Amino acid sequence: WIKDTTKLWINGDIDDATFVNGIQFLINEGIIVIPPTAQGSSDSAEIPSWIKDTAKLWINGDIDDATFVNGIQFLIKEGIISLS
Repeated sequence: WIKDTTKLWINGDIDDATFVNGIQFLINEGIIVIPPTAQGSSDSAEIPSWIKDTAKLWINGDIDDATFVNGIQFLIKEGIISLS
């Protein structure tokens, strides 16, 4: 269902904030495991367009889970996704 939610986001059926909240929940619950990552802080919740492109490749099976996780790590480092 993680890929289903990501697909909804890519298609514009859910907004960035909803996608980020879903990813935060999955990380905090240990469903998505992210290697230790320095967490940044940001007032912006805007997700760069290349993350959406990467997510689309992941959903289509063109890249592996680790590559998708690298994109999530970027969002954490930039403070777009915050972990508790």
